[in-house]
Amino acid sequence: MNGIEPKRLDWAMLSTIILLVAMSVAFVFSAGYKSTEMIGDTWEKQLLFAMLGMGVYAVLVWFDYKIISTLSWWIYAGAIFLLLAVFLFKAQNGAQRWIPLPGFTLQPSELAKIAVSIKLGAYLAAPDHETDTWKAFFTCAAIAGLPFILIAIEPDLSTSLTLAPITVGIMLYAGVKRKLLLIGLAVVVLAGTTACLWIKYERPTQEQLDAGYEPATNQVLPRMPVLHDYQKDRIRVFVRNDHDVAGAGWNKLQSQIAVGSGGLHGKGYLKGTQNILGFLPSAVAQSDFIFCVISEETGFVGSAFILTLYAMLLGRCMRVSLRSRDEFGRLMALGIGVMLFCHVFVNIAMTIGVLPITGLPLPLMSYGGSFMVSTLIALGLVQSVYQRRVIRN
Repeated sequence: MNGIEPKRLDWAMLSTIILLVAMSVAFVFSAGYKSTEMIGDTWEKQLLFAMLGMGVYAVLVWFDYKIISTLSWWIYAGAIFLLLAVFLFKAQNGAQRWIPLPGFTLQPSELAKIAVSIKLGAYLAAPDHETDTWKAFFTCAAIAGLPFILIAIEPDLSTSLTLAPITVGIMLYAGVKRKLLLIGLAVVVLAGTTACLWIKYERPTQEQLDAGYEPATNQVLPRMPVLHDYQKDRIRVFVRNDHDVAGAGWNKLQSQIAVGSGGLHGKGYLKGTQNILGFLPSAVAQSDFIFCVISEETGFVGSAFILTLYAMLLGRCMRVSLRSRDEFGRLMALGIGVMLFCHVFVNIAMTIGVLPITGLPLPLMSYGGSFMVSTLIALGLVQSVYQRRVIRN
């Protein structure tokens, strides 16, 4: 039934969310701070986005999540409609990912990830569906595959790829052709490794040569036709430390310097030189590289504290999944937990050079209205599941 019972809420999860959001506003402010000047009003917008998101969060906690399962096809269809609608609007920076609204820009791909978790959970939890069948396997693949393709052609490959672990996690838990899933996962890892090595040894374009790029003697492979040049550059930067450090590799280099220069206790709030002096570009410092700002200003201690908060948040999501009163709530909470883990792991890993640079933001921390609100929507659904859990004696 609808309603909020304070005694049944997961207060540890809620407290962690509020603390992360408060730190987000503080460090988005810091990322836009230059000496005595504040550049833009992004921190104020972030605060408004957080307030809006918390309002939606409260509504979803009040709302019985079981009703969501009956609306899963409508939610999924709405997400697909929005993903198609982005192609009706003018491209921004060479991509069509956003729908401009008055005072707000909607990024449907963020909502699509939640919609996929809901639809997969509802489909596999239905009592009339057998999970360990070819029909279940291909239906789940189609549910995730359609938004994957639409997001990838925007293009936004990093966001589309997050649908893969969400889908695999839910299908593995539900028992959907586990052997086939593991074989497919091994094939994907092998293909990804092969692609990285191919790009590492790929011959440069004539434009790169004209721009002064000096290729290594082992760059002899023909051009790979699949990925865009900017996507290949991100991989080259990852596999070759000396690749275009003044261009494509600049953000990676400066993010690693920012994280490493923080030391044990950091340089102090509003005193991060990499950010203030502009070595870490302000366009990305507030969004994808917010962890670098935090690490430089608070050091290892602050970074460890942030990681502890995320560990608590992800642990609570998994706890909710285990204590759900039904299979739908269990699978939906699991999918959302996997989604959040992917964002946290990939975002932090890319800032320290463990993974290639991607456009995945840090949950509840990176600047952005669509991502902040969608993350709080997802966590509101998880809290709704927990509030209606089975109480164990």
